[in-house]
Amino acid sequence: MIFSFEGLDASGKNTQSNLLYESLLKKRIRCEYLSFPDYSTKIGQEIRAFLTGKREYGIETRHVLYCANRYEHIEKIKKWITEQKVVIVNRYCESNIAYGAASGLSIEWLTSLESVMPQADYVFLLKINPEVTTARKPKRDRFEANIEYLRRVADVYLTLAESRNWIVIDGNRAVSDVHAEISKLSAALMSEGPFEPD
Repeated sequence: MIFSFEGLDASGKNTQSNLLYESLLKKRIRCEYLSFPDYSTKIGQEIRAFLTGKREYGIETRHVLYCANRYEHIEKIKKWITEQKVVIVNRYCESNIAYGAASGLSIEWLTSLESVMPQADYVFLLKINPEVTTARKPKRDRFEANIEYLRRVADVYLTLAESRNWIVIDGNRAVSDVHAEISKLSAALMSEGPFEPD
């Protein structure tokens, strides 16, 4: 089972995905954790370069690179799923679709790019107002600094969240309250599969 954490920058994805991962480890549930972009790879280094303005790529190329960054991990993810592990991902395929569509790219094209990857079983969308991101994280890359762009991303996320496997979480609350809700929901969802403690 794959749990994807999505939302605007500074919505709490990193914090909440890590908290869920740590709580599952404490319960001795076999799980793995990934966060994208993965800047440790060659493709990840290119992503960091264009985010910081050191490289210039067209919009299509940028989103192909985001996708390729996940492709670098595809065999590992498939192996974990075969081993019946829970895979928790901070920013997965849905991020590329939301941010790309907000930039004017076709959702169909973006979805096709990401269709090669094992798909998330459930997506937790941490919903916050775009203005909140500035208060939470004053230092940001050149794309995250554009509030109008973030509003478009938020709108695309809400459209995508109409799918049955998306769960919208109010990310404006205290970290502990958000974690408690996600823990309860994930436990109920995992009860549907063979995820027993070691």
